[in-house]
Amino acid sequence: MKYSCKIDCFWFTYFIIRFFYLLFAILVFGRISTLGDTQRYLGAGINFTISIFYNSTSLMDCIGGLIGTLFGGTNIISNFPFMMISFWIVKWTINELNLRKFVNSSFLLVLISLPNFCIWTSVCSKEIFGLAFSAIFGVLLINFFNRKYQVRKRDFLALYLCLLFKPQYFPFILQALILVYVINEKFKTPEGKLGVGVFFIGCNLLGLYLMRDLVNEYADMMYIHFSLDSAESTRDNIWLQKDDFFRKAPLGMLEAFYGPTLSEMVMKPSHLVAGLESLFMIGLFIYLCRKIFFHFLVRAKVHAMFFSVYSIIIVGICFLHYPFGIFNPGSAIRYRTNFIFLFMLLFLNIYVFYKKKAQQN
Repeated sequence: MKYSCKIDCFWFTYFIIRFFYLLFAILVFGRISTLGDTQRYLGAGINFTISIFYNSTSLMDCIGGLIGTLFGGTNIISNFPFMMISFWIVKWTINELNLRKFVNSSFLLVLISLPNFCIWTSVCSKEIFGLAFSAIFGVLLINFFNRKYQVRKRDFLALYLCLLFKPQYFPFILQALILVYVINEKFKTPEGKLGVGVFFIGCNLLGLYLMRDLVNEYADMMYIHFSLDSAESTRDNIWLQKDDFFRKAPLGMLEAFYGPTLSEMVMKPSHLVAGLESLFMIGLFIYLCRKIFFHFLVRAKVHAMFFSVYSIIIVGICFLHYPFGIFNPGSAIRYRTNFIFLFMLLFLNIYVFYKKKAQQN
C-alpha cells in the first residue's frame, strides 16, 4: 500500500519562517531586548479566576501560566503553541480570501513575514489575540465589500476578543462595516456614496471636537505610563500646552505608526531594523494601492468606498495608536502588531479589486 502526502511549498516555507522567528525571539531578541510580558505570563503558574472572562491580563496569566507550568517556563517549547496559532490564523485568512489567486505568492510571503509582526505573534503575547480578531474582522469587512453580509459565529468570537483586548478599535470597525453596507445597498450614484462617506467622517470629527477636553485630559495622563525614570520612554513629553495632542496628531500618528525616528535608528541596531521594516512595509502598502493614486492624480477620480471606509478605519485606529506609540519606538512597533494584519488585508483588498477589474476588461 502506497501513502502520499502533498506539501504546499508556500505554507511549508512560511512555517519554516515562523519557526525561525520563534527561535530568534527566544534565543536572540529576548536577550538583547524585552519580550513584553511573555516571561510574566508563562511564569504565572496555575491561576484560574472568573476575571479571565473580562480581563485580558488575567486571561493571559491563566493561559500562559498553564502552558508555562506544563513546559517549564519561558522556552521554545512553551511558546511553540502560540506560534502555531498565529501560523494557522494567517493561513486560514489567506485561504479564506483566496488571495494567492490574485496576489503574487512571493510578494504575499514577504508581506506576511515582516520581522516584528512575526516575532510578536510567535510568542505568548496579547498580540496573538489582536492578530485573531484582526484576521476575522478583516475577512468580514472584505466579504461586506463583496456584498456577502452573513455574520458567522467566528465574528462574535472576534467581537469578544476585540472588546476584551482592544475595545477602543471596535467603534471604527463597526462604523466601517455599517458604511460599507450603506454605500453598497442604499446609494447608487458616486456622488451619493461619497456624500454619505463624508457625512460619517464629519460625524467622527464632530464627536472628537465635542470630546476635546476629555481627550486633552486623557493625553495628560498618558505620559505617566511612559516615564523616563522607569525607562519606559525614550522621548520627552510633547503635549505641554492645551490642544497639543490635536495639533501634533498628524505627524504624531505617522511617527507612532512608523516607530523609531532616524536618530533612534542610528543609535540602536534593533531600532534600525524596525525602521527599515516600517519603511519597507509602507512601500508595499503604496504599491498595493497605486491604482488609487493613479486615478486620483491623473484622472481626478476618487473611489468613494475606499476613501470613506479606509479613512475611518485606518485613520481612526492610527489616531488611537498615537498616544500609545509616540513616546517609545518599541511600544509603537509592538502595539502596532495588534492591527497591522487588518491593514495588510485592507490594502490587499484594494489590489485584488483593481486586479479583478482589469481581468474583466
